[in-house]
Amino acid sequence: MSYSGLLINRATISRPTVTHTKGRATKTYASVATNVPCRIQYVTGEDMYPKVQGYEYASGWNAFFEYGANVQKDDLLTDERSRKFIVQSSPVDVTGKSHHPEVKLELVE
Repeated sequence: MSYSGLLINRATISRPTVTHTKGRATKTYASVATNVPCRIQYVTGEDMYPKVQGYEYASGWNAFFEYGANVQKDDLLTDERSRKFIVQSSPVDVTGKSHHPEVKLELVE
């Protein structure tokens, strides 16, 4: 199976804009991409983030995209099930070969 065949989710990516009115910050989101192929999954176990010695135990939501996807830290992802996630990390190419970016997510309830 190809990598693109593993991207079973579709997401809308929205980018935040912060405006200030009378000292109050208001954050709004504007869609930058729709129907983006991705894979959103809950991951638990030893993760790719190395500590000084070994790897740290981590759990949480991750998303995987095709290389070149327009996703950034603080973006809002809405998947086909209407779940909403905030991107918590900048995209990381863990393979180092321009294969696919991964991001950490926070589920918004």
